[in-house]
Amino acid sequence: MNLQRKTYNYDLIPAITVDPFWLLGFIEGEGTFGFKNLSPYFQIGQHIKNSMVIEAISSYLQSLPKTFTFTQHSKISQIHNTINSRTSVLVISIIDIDALYDYLMLFLLNMPFQTRKAEDFYFWSLVLHFHKLGYFYLAEGRKLAYKISVYANKGRYSTNPNRTVLRSCAPSLSEINKVLDLKLPVTLEAAEEMLHTDLAKAFARVLKQQTIWVYDKGVLLNPDGEKPFTSFRSAMEAIGYSKSSIAARRSIDTGKIIGGRYTFYSKPL
Repeated sequence: MNLQRKTYNYDLIPAITVDPFWLLGFIEGEGTFGFKNLSPYFQIGQHIKNSMVIEAISSYLQSLPKTFTFTQHSKISQIHNTINSRTSVLVISIIDIDALYDYLMLFLLNMPFQTRKAEDFYFWSLVLHFHKLGYFYLAEGRKLAYKISVYANKGRYSTNPNRTVLRSCAPSLSEINKVLDLKLPVTLEAAEEMLHTDLAKAFARVLKQQTIWVYDKGVLLNPDGEKPFTSFRSAMEAIGYSKSSIAARRSIDTGKIIGGRYTFYSKPL
């Protein structure tokens, strides 16, 4: 039926009709609410033999109504398609913050999740909210986003040998409220032109990072002893990464280890 079958007659497969509850069930089984460089993304994968399913889901996602209308110009982003050549798995993903927040997140918040995927989704939504409103660009917001990324998804599953430790590190409501109570130096405006990229640039102008302290497995790596790096580009170049990499910018003051050895801070430890 599965691995040994070589020929498929797709004409015999009924047309796929995607509705909200069908999609929710599929997401609970096959969807991923993940983080890359602490930035939220959503993806669904299926074997290339089931490409018609992925195409139907992709089409449905692109037809979702816009629910968060405060940011007026945001649109459902282009859905990215990739194929894993080793596993022949076709993956569709959405990475745009505005599209994730204004369309997908608020759509799913109204849906009745039935599995532990719900907890992953709610924590993921919180980090997405940090990005959308700008809390992520404060050190406290980044630190909590990192804590959530470690705890969510496989980190708390029963198959993880460190699950007991990770569960004790679950973000608390008081930690979340402390971040949400912070005063933002830049606020999201309803102006048509203020997309997430505009908000991020505004934060970058206000919160200029002048000093970066790099540690290699706990040992200070900065040049000339106690002098800090004065740009993320120079810090990344010093550890052999591309100067345009955002890894340091996204992980500074969180304790997140980059490349298995490097951590970044705005002040010396």
